[in-house]
Amino acid sequence: MAWALGYIPLLNVPVTLPADTNSRAGTDLTDADVFGFRFSASGGVSRLLIDCKTASGRAVDRVLWVRGLQDVLHLEELYLFKKKIPESARWLARELKVNCIDDTELYELDARLGLSRLKGPYFDGVGYDSIDTLLSFPKGSEYRALAQFLTTTLWTLSPAHRVLTLLNLGQQNHLHSKLRPDDRAHVGLILLATRSLAISLGLLISELNVLDVLKIEDRLREELHGGAESLAQKVRFADAIHRLTGEVDSEQAIDHKGFPLLLEEVNRLLIRRYALNDAIRITDLALHYFAAGAGSLPRHLSGSDSNLSAKMASDILALFVKSNSLDTSFSRAIIGLLATAPEANADASDERRTESKEIGGQIPLLAPLPPLDGN
Repeated sequence: MAWALGYIPLLNVPVTLPADTNSRAGTDLTDADVFGFRFSASGGVSRLLIDCKTASGRAVDRVLWVRGLQDVLHLEELYLFKKKIPESARWLARELKVNCIDDTELYELDARLGLSRLKGPYFDGVGYDSIDTLLSFPKGSEYRALAQFLTTTLWTLSPAHRVLTLLNLGQQNHLHSKLRPDDRAHVGLILLATRSLAISLGLLISELNVLDVLKIEDRLREELHGGAESLAQKVRFADAIHRLTGEVDSEQAIDHKGFPLLLEEVNRLLIRRYALNDAIRITDLALHYFAAGAGSLPRHLSGSDSNLSAKMASDILALFVKSNSLDTSFSRAIIGLLATAPEANADASDERRTESKEIGGQIPLLAPLPPLDGN
């Protein structure tokens, strides 16, 4: 349902205490069963929460719990799916603007929305199981630690911190030299990280507007460093250190080494933000379909220029690979899965066609990713 509403849904996202609380940072408060993001063409972001419970009791408590998360997670849409929902809980839900659905209503909603028409490993759950199987590394493995970080700990960071962390993963324990494009599990890790980077970039640029294109370098630095005041303070400290030691100047000291690549990508995303939501949905689909070995992706997108969205998804992948000094074969291995070439709509505007050519022309037809394990 989240997908049909245009969201990129994530399952079991942890909700933790921030680092500046008195309690130990990272302490889990709870988890969000389904936490979805939807990025609009104007730059805004909507957040959805669906709480799914099979137990029949404590419905009033669940309504209050869901409503309590609204302010914490900045949610626009709230849903409670429960086996049974008594009238008292429904009354409270109406007061608090929580959408409650019981088992019977859920089946009716499924039929009315035609959700059964969404087929394939993304929608029938096979993809999720396949991801778990693909990324089931041995205990103590640094790849297992990386997978756990990407699925849990990463989401406790702010969007800016997530972006910087993801663009520096390859330098941790020299991972850039250990991840191999001929290992399917390693490709799965790259797709998982690329999806996280795509969502985090969307959240990061949601703080920017179209006028920020005129001063994008300064505005991006501000967002990455916690605002203009925080950035100015870091620059003053870096300048003081430079005067005392003669080491690198302030710009070199505060910028991530991949900042030029990030700046270029953010500039592209800002100008063509209308294709961002579908670009992220493509990376999400690609992760599930690759893990399940299903090959070609479906066209369950919103109807925006699919060529442009696929190109944007490929660019975000390239940003992750280059910034982390990974083997460029990762890009070549995954690019066929991200690419799509639906027939052009008869009423497509000349402007859209021109723009598609401008950013790279025709993209190869979608083709199944060849086996990477030699089988």
